[in-house]
Amino acid sequence: MRRQFMLIFLASFALASATTVRVKPGDTLYGIARQNGTTLQALLETNRGVNPQQALQIGQVLQLPAQAGSTVRTGGSVVTVRPASIRVSAVMPVVGRLTSPYSTSHLGLDLAAPVGTPIQAARPGRVIESRYDGRTGWGWTVLLDHGDGMTTRYSHNSANLVGVGAWVNAGQLIARVGNTGNSTGPHLDYRVMVNGRTINPFKLY
Repeated sequence: MRRQFMLIFLASFALASATTVRVKPGDTLYGIARQNGTTLQALLETNRGVNPQQALQIGQVLQLPAQAGSTVRTGGSVVTVRPASIRVSAVMPVVGRLTSPYSTSHLGLDLAAPVGTPIQAARPGRVIESRYDGRTGWGWTVLLDHGDGMTTRYSHNSANLVGVGAWVNAGQLIARVGNTGNSTGPHLDYRVMVNGRTINPFKLY
């Protein structure tokens, strides 16, 4: 009986360890999602008490979303769940702090970071715009066409590093964070459009 109890205890401990992660120095929500084969959106939905606008605390425990074929404890039972396939479909363009989330009044994400921080292409695509846009207040801005009805825009840059017509790969350096145009501090304004309509960029992750 005692041996059976120990086996159950050890199995439960391993199960808990496999479905949670403890925040370490330098961790970000996006990084944790990528390292554990899930998406930022799924991680936030699983941890509804986590505010993406606030920094993670070292030692904080996050629940990982259930993966296909994984075993989780629910009530007094242990079940195997088979959700739809989860994968990261895009690269987060900058390592920064979310200061303005997507909303009806702000159709993108504001990611604060020091001037000069590298900005990466979220997906492979062609540069269709690379210029200073004073009319809209975007300052130095880059627009990529991904060829499937989706475009992504990166604005308020200190410098654009790609020209119109260039092909870029996901994760390629395309610009650097700045404070140009209508901006109140160094940050990236990151927007995603599908067939000309904006969507929440977090849906890519």
